[in-house]
Amino acid sequence: MDVEELLAYARALIGAPSENPGGTEDEAASMAADILTSLGATPEIIRSDDGRPSVVARFGDRSRPSLAWNGHLDTVPAGSPDRWTSPPFAGEIRDGKLIGRGACDMKGAIAAALASAAAIARVGVPLGGSLWFHLAADEELAGIHGTKVLSQRGMLDQDAAIVGEPTELQLGVAERGGAWITATAHGTAAHGSQPHRGVNAITSMARLLLRLEEALPELTHPLIGGPTVNAALIEGGSAPNVVPDRCVVDIDRRLLPGEDDPAAVLAPFRRVIEEIRTDHPEVRIDVAIREWTDAAEASPDERIVRLARAAVAEVDGRLPAAVGFSGITDARYYLNQAKIPTVILGPGSITVAHTADEWVAVDELTAAARAYARLFVGFLGVRGTGATTGR
Repeated sequence: MDVEELLAYARALIGAPSENPGGTEDEAASMAADILTSLGATPEIIRSDDGRPSVVARFGDRSRPSLAWNGHLDTVPAGSPDRWTSPPFAGEIRDGKLIGRGACDMKGAIAAALASAAAIARVGVPLGGSLWFHLAADEELAGIHGTKVLSQRGMLDQDAAIVGEPTELQLGVAERGGAWITATAHGTAAHGSQPHRGVNAITSMARLLLRLEEALPELTHPLIGGPTVNAALIEGGSAPNVVPDRCVVDIDRRLLPGEDDPAAVLAPFRRVIEEIRTDHPEVRIDVAIREWTDAAEASPDERIVRLARAAVAEVDGRLPAAVGFSGITDARYYLNQAKIPTVILGPGSITVAHTADEWVAVDELTAAARAYARLFVGFLGVRGTGATTGR
């Protein structure tokens, strides 16, 4: 493994801003495609109907077994440069850390996967199957212009997949889903000097917001824990001297594997609203789900998970644990839509993703690249030595 090569890839990708929202992935996609071309692949740019680019490339000349490595090219916005101790797109290396927007989530992981492919080619290992890179757009805002497009176009047909989100090189085998709920409180406008003549929609909404956690079911998952709820966005009122007749809140309700009934998710919110109306009959609040993302889960006994455990153990000298991923990832498209065994495995910690001075340890990046190389060869086999079937 050439560590300088790995870091050059990572710094080049970080230096190609792809903020979402607020930008596009074009520069990062072009950079990734150039690197893939230099490694002997023939990358293809796949664009969504809105023109967002994902990069698809294949190594190996046999169709089966087939393995996909998925990473997203977009990042969250960098925010104010004043909050960073170094420029967010410089990819500075300091105290053993690579710092920059996307270093952890997840351009560093993309660089590690690319460096692993480079190392396999450099030592002349002929893969016994096909290694696919799916470098996707738009993951940070639900992935509808990225991996979902690849799924809709029939490109998710591999035998297994790896999604390189930051797991600290633990084995992510479960992830939360999400229901984005819109709550709308209806009131009656009145002059601000005579609030008793109106119904304040903001006050009505406040009564619900203070009881949101009561709408959570008593469920738990051994790897993820319980469901969560968060009041994320609020809008209401028209002027300082008017009793507001409308207030809207976007609520982020995270789902556990097995929660697959939207009506069952909404029912507790409606129950809480009816309880509020017992003491405050003027309260009128509607709730509706505007976006739904299924949770996802893989068996820890899947071959790709077992091989990932062995690859990390060989590199790190530790046996990685099966863990849950608190956020939503593109792994759901492989697990739920394509029914492909998938493990989430990547360098870095989700605790520093999306933060100012986002970073990943250089040693962990290197370990990830070495683990990926072992995992790629372990799953696909070596041509001419009797490669096993993928699943």
